[in-house]
Amino acid sequence: MNLSCLEEIPIQWERVLVIGRTMERDKKKYHIIGMSAGSELRLYIIEPFHEPEVPVRRNSRRRHRSQLKEPGIRPDSYLHCSTFYLGNTKLKMRGGNAGSLKHSEQDYQTICLFLDMMRAGWTIPDWLKNEEWDNLQLVTLTVANRKRLPRYAPDMPIIIVHRPDSKRHFVEKTLTLTVGKRRSFCFKDHTGEDVWCHINRVALIDVWDDAEKEFRDPGFIKKVTPEQLREIKEHCYKALERSCRKGMCYIGVEYECSKDYQLQFYTKEYLNSYPESQNGSASFFLMHLKPDQEKGIHGLLLKGCIMQTAVPPDTVRIPAELFLYYEKPEEWSEYNGGKTT
Repeated sequence: MNLSCLEEIPIQWERVLVIGRTMERDKKKYHIIGMSAGSELRLYIIEPFHEPEVPVRRNSRRRHRSQLKEPGIRPDSYLHCSTFYLGNTKLKMRGGNAGSLKHSEQDYQTICLFLDMMRAGWTIPDWLKNEEWDNLQLVTLTVANRKRLPRYAPDMPIIIVHRPDSKRHFVEKTLTLTVGKRRSFCFKDHTGEDVWCHINRVALIDVWDDAEKEFRDPGFIKKVTPEQLREIKEHCYKALERSCRKGMCYIGVEYECSKDYQLQFYTKEYLNSYPESQNGSASFFLMHLKPDQEKGIHGLLLKGCIMQTAVPPDTVRIPAELFLYYEKPEEWSEYNGGKTT
């Protein structure tokens, strides 16, 4: 550590607004500290934190299957907050971050934030005063298209709208896919109900050919300079070399589902293999898998999935799994009528 780190700490934010409101649900308490106005308008919330449990393994190297099962962001975190109503003022969130306070004893910017809030009138609630920092995390949300602090009074109601990320449910159902052939199958979802999946199309996707067509498209060429086009090509082809060398293909699956779930298929080979390196992501090529039609032959929404395993162009049968599906949770709101704690 040296003194240069002090230059990164603001002497104070341009302005701060103390809210000091505690929200309570599911026997847990969350505290809205307040907001700061500087280059961005930010909202700060303290919430419970627990280190995720990581099973002890003799071999630290894990297969793709294990890595894909790692927990994501907790669904109850305020990091999922999409809209914040402060009285009649609507504040839309455009993102944020969260971090444990465990190591913040050396994070002078966080300490300065707390001190500035206290100078502005923030009173730490009794229930929070003696809580260990190891058990807390600070959520910082950035407000979209606004830099000035809103008006606030302690009796103002607060409404917070949550838009959680899609929830994962693991299926791990083994099936064999055949290029050029349809098939239907049934699986049970997390509610115990039968869900039908109708696979309408299994096709091999030559992502190299698709990329080259994209780079030759006049509409695309007009959007970039020759130098930008060269850099994009170079980046794309390097990613392809790592994940799907020329002459190989990815596997595209078009399907209908009797419930509005997003299904994720993987090959057995991929799930049971060990990651070799940071391969290029297949998400760049998802645009090529978007179905041409809105609905399939069963009258349901037609969706697509790309399987991140490179296979030879003469592949016909593919041992695979419906590994998981994503359930889109409903938006929900919580209300605090003006009690300051």
